[in-house]
Amino acid sequence: MSGGKNFYSKLQRWADEFKMSLYGAILAFSEKRFLTAFIIAFIFFGTLLNMLVGGAAGFALFSSANLGGKLEILRDAFLGTFGVGREFIDWLFIFFMTILQATLIGLVVFVFKYRKDSANLQNAGIITGLIILGSGCPTCGTSVLAPIIISIAGSSGMAVVGTVSWVLTVLSIVVAFFALKKVGFETYAILMEERYNSKKKGKNESRRDS
Repeated sequence: MSGGKNFYSKLQRWADEFKMSLYGAILAFSEKRFLTAFIIAFIFFGTLLNMLVGGAAGFALFSSANLGGKLEILRDAFLGTFGVGREFIDWLFIFFMTILQATLIGLVVFVFKYRKDSANLQNAGIITGLIILGSGCPTCGTSVLAPIIISIAGSSGMAVVGTVSWVLTVLSIVVAFFALKKVGFETYAILMEERYNSKKKGKNESRRDS
């Protein structure tokens, strides 16, 4: 019985901390440092992942195109982030991954100012890198690793690209929620501390004025 109660207690605590982590991530959208990093990451990775929809051929076309062609490809890839010219299922997954990536990167940038030596921050940075590498369009059989695999293994690399994409993407999503919990919780703690100090400073100033 005690073991079951301890497990339930730990699970409840984990759930409570995760709620605070999500709340911290939501509150971070009002912070300029987070918002700037989020927007840059969202544009960059949204465009990159949509270029992957065409597989390695998309990058080959981009590299061989002239300046006007490159700009057109980038424009279409950027618009694809918002569902323009994309199948709904593929778009939904890519949009979700882009939001997740941008949020984690924004939180890491925000927390870095206050917790440069945090183990949670270091772990989140590693996990963010895993998410970037694992991201792509599994239904299309592509990932950010696809061009690397193909360049190393040649045409035979195409056979493993799809499997690698699925495995890394699923793994990165699962691990990302743990990273979000850690960095989001630190963000929540930082913002609550700032609010407390701000209120305390305001009370002290009002006392001096009176």
